[in-house]
Amino acid sequence: MPLLKERIKTPSHCTKCGRRLGVLDLVPGLSWVFLGGKCRFCKTGISVRYPAVDLLNGLLWLICVLVFGPVPFLPVALALSTCLLTVAFIDLETYEIPDGLNIFIVSVGTLWNIYALIAGYDILLENIIGFFSVSVLLLIIAILSKGGMGGGDIKLSTVCGLILGWQNMVLAICIASILGAVVMLPVFIIKKKERRTPIPFGPFMAAGIFISMCFGNVIIKTYLDIFLY
Repeated sequence: MPLLKERIKTPSHCTKCGRRLGVLDLVPGLSWVFLGGKCRFCKTGISVRYPAVDLLNGLLWLICVLVFGPVPFLPVALALSTCLLTVAFIDLETYEIPDGLNIFIVSVGTLWNIYALIAGYDILLENIIGFFSVSVLLLIIAILSKGGMGGGDIKLSTVCGLILGWQNMVLAICIASILGAVVMLPVFIIKKKERRTPIPFGPFMAAGIFISMCFGNVIIKTYLDIFLY
């Protein structure tokens, strides 16, 4: 299968015969079922990962709808959720996060902040701080570790901070670090990998950002209630 990275650069097409896919070939989940998991033109098998990703994206959207409801932020949450899912799978496969996705996220974040400013939401300063807070920390880690943190991860934390704000972005990186340790530590032990073996941190960051976006305020409030009050 070609790199997922290429899927965001070219129109949807069969990776075997090259035929461009139509609307009926791209209905999430259903097209794969009705076509029997094969290309409509050349009958080449289509990986089950494609409908699985579509269904997972639908699940993320459902969570966003249930959490936020019909509010102005909902389209932002939906767009960011899909981008984070794409980031996770691309980074898992290629160890890279395409700049195109970060550019899209920063565009969404900029439009959201402009709307918030016009609507009178008092979030602009928090989001501007969020733009720099975690990304500067990750940049320092990357410099000190001489490449231990990828540039794509730093850019992702930067653009997402413009949407989440500094508090939720700090929470996001904490969640990502915990998830990364819980998942990868057993892998390193079982497979006896070296400490400097590169790992894709994008999926953990994507998960942390999504969790923080949807439940960050609740998590932070609960933490403060338990440990400070």
